[in-house]
Amino acid sequence: MKVGTVLGIAAACLTAAPLAAQQPRLQLSGGITTVGQWADDERIQPEVVASLDLFADLRLGRATLHIYTEANTTPRVDGVSRLVGEANTDAGTALSRRRRGRVQISEARVVWPVSGSINAHGGLLDATGFLDVSRIANDENLFFLGVPFVNNPTIEFPDYALGAALQGEVPGTDALRFAVVATSSHGLSDNPNVSYAQVFDVAETGKGLFAGATLRWVSEGRRVALGGWVNSAEQPRLASTDVTEPNAGLFSVVGWSFGEHALSARAGLSNGDVSPAHAFLGATYLWVRRPNALGLALGRTLASDALPELANVGHAEVFARRRLVGEVFVTASVQRIHNSDFDASGDRVDRRLWIAGLRLSAVF
Repeated sequence: MKVGTVLGIAAACLTAAPLAAQQPRLQLSGGITTVGQWADDERIQPEVVASLDLFADLRLGRATLHIYTEANTTPRVDGVSRLVGEANTDAGTALSRRRRGRVQISEARVVWPVSGSINAHGGLLDATGFLDVSRIANDENLFFLGVPFVNNPTIEFPDYALGAALQGEVPGTDALRFAVVATSSHGLSDNPNVSYAQVFDVAETGKGLFAGATLRWVSEGRRVALGGWVNSAEQPRLASTDVTEPNAGLFSVVGWSFGEHALSARAGLSNGDVSPAHAFLGATYLWVRRPNALGLALGRTLASDALPELANVGHAEVFARRRLVGEVFVTASVQRIHNSDFDASGDRVDRRLWIAGLRLSAVF
């Protein structure tokens, strides 16, 4: 995803507000995205993948039931999105145990207004939309496709998981927002069978708790967020697989906007004893003059010192978007990736890759 969660939370919070009676009882929205990508390595085959997102918000008194359904086509085994995991955030988010595309319910959560602007969320949810939020770098359907430009790669987010969250304004303030979320450490795609039965079996051996919190200061044209997280599922240490420990880290998102221009920066730090992605720094720039948009992103993921053979990952992306008609957009993009997936040998894929992309997306 993770645009589905961000848009879904915004819509659900709106319909859960005190003025919910003025909103339709059922609200539907969504989008269709098709992406073609080509790499300058003959071992990586070109591919075309497509996805469908459908959001339904049903008002139930003061509460709102939010259901997010998504569908994916099957990525090529030797295609770009499989061999270069950082290249396409939208590919492969709804796959079966056999790694084939499917239709699935990714979120099913109830949103309940607690007091004022504070809302509680509970059910099957996506933690990314509560913590690592950027105004211009969370929507892979319209903005950046590169994975580190959608969510911070140092945060060990579970997939769609059973949990709860609390989000809203800090009481007595006008500019402070907070979010707290706790879910199972293993979401839908994190389980071997990719089954809902395993999602609800939160006490299964090897599972733990994912918990995170963020505090965000928001003013006109500026946003600053600081947060932390922990994933208590025991993981083998990189330097000694006989020893296990949980993962944890800190993160920050900073944003500025001025007229047609917007900037966003991300930073993250995780437990380098168990996580290959030890630290991340990234920045994105967006220029929008409807119907056009231009984006530029740069990021660097630092490998853990526990495995000296790993190489740092460098990533850059440029895109140009044009509205064709209504809410239908075409986007051309180019990515440059060094050491995909921390590959230092060059055996799996070339260490310096160019990825060209063409995306057609429609919002409804």
